[in-house]
Amino acid sequence: MQLDHKAVEILKKVSTDPGMSLRVLCERIGLPQRNFYYRRVRINDWLSAHGFAPLVCDARRGVRVADDEATGILQQLGVIKAQDYKLSAEERRDNLLLHLCFCPESTFIHHFSELNRVSRNTSLKDISLLKQYLQCQQLTLVVEKKRGYRIEGSCVARRLVVQRLLQHTLKYSDRQAESRIAQLFYQQQVAAGLDPVRIQQKLGELFQQTELQLNCTFSDKDRRVLYYMVLFSLLDTYKGHYPQFTSAQARFLRKQTAWCEIAALLNTSLSRELGFPDISGNTLFFSLLLSASKKVASCQWGECEDSRLSAAIKQLIVQFQMLSGIYLSDVEQLEARLFSHLGPAIFRCLFDLSSENVLKEEIQIHYPLIFRFCREIIASLEQEFQIAFCDDELSYIVMNFATWLDRRPETAEQHVLLVTEGGVSSTAILENQLRNLTVLPLFIEQVSASQLQQQGIGPHIRLVVSTVRLCCPVPSHVGFVQTQHILTGSEKQQLRLLLEHNMDAAGISGLVSALVASASRLAPQAMEPLRLEFCAIIHQFLQKQQRDSQRPLLQQTISHLTYVNFTASHASWRQVIRKAAQPLVEAGIVDAQYPRNIVRQIERQGITTYLTPEILLLHDVPPEGVTRGALSLLKLKHPLQFDTPGVELKPSLIVILVPTENLTHLSLLEFLNVLISDEKTLARLLSASSVQELRRCINSDTVR
Repeated sequence: MQLDHKAVEILKKVSTDPGMSLRVLCERIGLPQRNFYYRRVRINDWLSAHGFAPLVCDARRGVRVADDEATGILQQLGVIKAQDYKLSAEERRDNLLLHLCFCPESTFIHHFSELNRVSRNTSLKDISLLKQYLQCQQLTLVVEKKRGYRIEGSCVARRLVVQRLLQHTLKYSDRQAESRIAQLFYQQQVAAGLDPVRIQQKLGELFQQTELQLNCTFSDKDRRVLYYMVLFSLLDTYKGHYPQFTSAQARFLRKQTAWCEIAALLNTSLSRELGFPDISGNTLFFSLLLSASKKVASCQWGECEDSRLSAAIKQLIVQFQMLSGIYLSDVEQLEARLFSHLGPAIFRCLFDLSSENVLKEEIQIHYPLIFRFCREIIASLEQEFQIAFCDDELSYIVMNFATWLDRRPETAEQHVLLVTEGGVSSTAILENQLRNLTVLPLFIEQVSASQLQQQGIGPHIRLVVSTVRLCCPVPSHVGFVQTQHILTGSEKQQLRLLLEHNMDAAGISGLVSALVASASRLAPQAMEPLRLEFCAIIHQFLQKQQRDSQRPLLQQTISHLTYVNFTASHASWRQVIRKAAQPLVEAGIVDAQYPRNIVRQIERQGITTYLTPEILLLHDVPPEGVTRGALSLLKLKHPLQFDTPGVELKPSLIVILVPTENLTHLSLLEFLNVLISDEKTLARLLSASSVQELRRCINSDTVR
């Protein structure tokens, strides 16, 4: 009888964690319950054939094997014979990939079917999956009528795709997977006229010498990957395939003298032992393999490259702060943390060495806005070092920024309670909309209305978002928004205000208490019902107020925190920036150094962010001691001309922002966004020819 990978996984789960209910077991392994019963028959047949009792599956004891047989079953699974195991689609794909990378002659579809013990149609599906996978690795799967299937691409790319396969297999799979790899390598050595035992002994000796020279000890996984990859490189060389590196890759590897010397010794010793040509490309490739080990000291960039990377990281942080509108604390520590990650990451990207991030999908789901910002800001670093970051690498950068946001109370993780009776898909859509509203980390807990009525709203909850009418009280310190599964524009802004401006309902508590105290004189027995009723009325009133106007708080502060000016004179861009910031200097909000810092940033980095091609938003880091943000708008009669190379913008409106550490400036950014989002208001703003016209645009009730 044949066990597929799911059947093996079921047996492993119930042997190591007995007593799970059938529902929980199927959820953990991603298997529909109806498919469990299909496999249960095969599993019991296999257990019986090996002298074990059948599975126990009942409501009281859960799913389990006999108590004294779990260890024996796990041992038997570890040595399961190939003919008793049915490969998964991924395992079949990797099997085909490894066989094709050894470049066997005349490989046709029936060979694939025999190799994986599947039908022709299944093999065709596997080939399609392999073709898509190889395209992402700069390789191509081609087929010819007489020669069959083969992989085309550079020798380095082919070796690296094998390395990725080995790293993943040896990290996540069991001994069954490695036994297939070992058998294939053994067959290839014999076919090349080599003695597998002798080669294994020689490689073991050389690896010991390498560890001594590098002053490190390889991990078991690194040693096995290194063993198979050196062996694959030798067999690849035997077939006449020699790796060729780009000039940038070769230059980088040769700078790492310690690696190169050890790799050269490894290459020379093996070439002499096996009678193979001593190929310089193999020395560079062995150097690359050594660098991929986590136990080997990180690469040395050199003082010049270190300074270059440090400058790029500083720019990265500046751009993130500009896009998010949030200034990060302890920036020097963040720079150091990013430096320690990005150095090796750039190296991996330079050689297309993947670093699989198992949390990638979770990061993309939980921090979509941060991910989008990081994808945008990383472009300058990619251009600087002529590389491309994959999503796995980018996810590590996102994690750094998300961690730094969580360090401050103002930007720490917000606990949101999502109450919905909708289906899984509609609830996921609403959750995704919430996460795309803000860069702040959100912990979203989903409950039904009935569950909420039973458990209530915990003290840690910051905001409740519901698609149904609640039948339980909402605490006065908790924000509440009732919506549909698709948020309206006003609801998005309301939620952003609640999340980013810490607009809790603490002030409502006193009002409710006063109202209850007054009303309870007439109806003392109804104090708690009155409290619930008053809370609901006030929340509904506030919600209506925010829905009717998307900027109620902005209107209260904008006249005090916005300075407007107009100029018809021609001046240099440096003079214009100083003039735009002058009202802020005169008001004592910033000093004269603030506009000078902005000018210096443009001279060093150019224009990195702007609202529109006609509107330029400029700012420096938050001034010390400033607790309220401010804006200064300068309208130009003549578009501004920059003499800085690479800057092609010709703005006619200059906006100077004064940010704050406590994030109060976010309301001003919200106002600015509302202002320029209305096409009519934007047109009036850009055509204004006096201070009075500008003020009318800003204060107009038509701005939505």
